[in-house]
Amino acid sequence: MSLTLHIWRQPGPDRPGRLVPYKVTDVSPDMSFLEMLDVLNEGIIEGKIKDVGNYGPVVFDHDCREGICGMCSMVV
Repeated sequence: MSLTLHIWRQPGPDRPGRLVPYKVTDVSPDMSFLEMLDVLNEGIIEGKIKDVGNYGPVVFDHDCREGICGMCSMVV
């Protein structure tokens, strides 16, 4: 499956931000959202996914990755 993710990117706290589209391929319907972000980051690092604006990998915090602790909550 192929999806286009619109990720909020902001170069710094005092700099303006914007939604940047990223086309992610090889997404399985069984993947969690965190797994999909891992696929996105791998693609950015390997140069397979165009990093518009050269922001680098998407940064997010997580702990258990099981949806239990709530550490990885984000606005989707």
